Amino acid sequence: MRLKSRYSLLASLLIFPLPLYASFIEATIGTAVINDATATYFNPAALTLVNTPQFVMLGSVAHLQSQFSGEATQKATGYVQSGTSNTNSTFYLPSVYLATPVTPKVTWGLAVVANDFNRDLDGYSILRYVQPSNQVEDIDLVPSLGLKINEYFSIGAGFNFSKASFITEPVSGLPSLNIPDSTSHNDANGTSFGGDIGILLKPAKSTLIGFNYRSVMSYHFVGTSSVSGHPGLTAYNYHFNYWIPARSVLTVSRFVTRDLGLIATVQYIQWGIFKDINMYNFANKIGTQAVVMPNATVHYNFHNTWNLTLGGQYFITPAWVFRVASSYVPSFSNGDFQIDNGDNVIVGASTGYNITKKIILDGSYAHSFIFNKNIHISGPRNLVEGVNKASGDAVSLKLTLNI
Repeated sequence: MRLKSRYSLLASLLIFPLPLYASFIEATIGTAVINDATATYFNPAALTLVNTPQFVMLGSVAHLQSQFSGEATQKATGYVQSGTSNTNSTFYLPSVYLATPVTPKVTWGLAVVANDFNRDLDGYSILRYVQPSNQVEDIDLVPSLGLKINEYFSIGAGFNFSKASFITEPVSGLPSLNIPDSTSHNDANGTSFGGDIGILLKPAKSTLIGFNYRSVMSYHFVGTSSVSGHPGLTAYNYHFNYWIPARSVLTVSRFVTRDLGLIATVQYIQWGIFKDINMYNFANKIGTQAVVMPNATVHYNFHNTWNLTLGGQYFITPAWVFRVASSYVPSFSNGDFQIDNGDNVIVGASTGYNITKKIILDGSYAHSFIFNKNIHISGPRNLVEGVNKASGDAVSLKLTLNI
């Protein structure tokens, strides 16, 4: 019980990764109103808008840079580190989508979506005992089906199989006692199943309303936790539970003229599922001794959020469309428990061009203006006080082939 209490904050080194950036192309089109094969993932009911077999390749890259200014204190020794600490996070999101009309009323789709997230801290960061470098890799396989009930109403459903790996490398050490830094390596893998349902309404020729609900996905990660050094130690039954929160998405798209359309999207994301997480058999060093902690508690206390996107699209020519959008994404985290970013406003634009009737090319750019986040963490092992500021950029490229 002493180990569990004293090192509960150490377990919070397993920081939940920032929300992976969806393609801004899809955000500017409207998340739940998609008229191509990417509807397989974003709203299967919208698959009924695809009139011909279609293949889509989509790639997105995002970079987030943050800087913490303040101080971190080890309570056991009173050792204080102050100044700034920089963190760089990179997201790679390649994905492919296929949609095929089976009958005039039924369309089948398949999506393969991959996520690769990396977070790196400065060498000798003042936060190295609080926040680790980590890597998350995930691949989702999503088959979906859309059914057109009539010209005004469609429904759809999809199944999501996900396989993920999670690597974290927390650092421990006591500089004031001349105990050098030691890095742990925690490698775990897990799978999960989930689903989503969608609705598409067409109350008027120029208006579409889409709704999509994606269920929570629960992972049980199992792997190894090890500490390097002399002596080293490896725990082979390291494990913990993890979730991707459920979300509900509502989009309204309306063309006010033949060429000009307006779009609004509201998302409700149930981050509140993250309160406390228990990690089991976590290898660590206490002073110079390597030990296996039987149970460590991660305190998150996230809260649910409402995200809002407003945008529009304009057809410069029948083959060339230009889109702009802005999203407000409130922070779901709690500065009393983790070092994270504040609310942010994402502004971006995308454009698409029909090279031929069968080949369409889209590209987009988005920038995140992220508000400062006040950090006040008082845990059993560390005290962290300061401000975290950040900004981010994302680019996407999309190729659509009408087969």
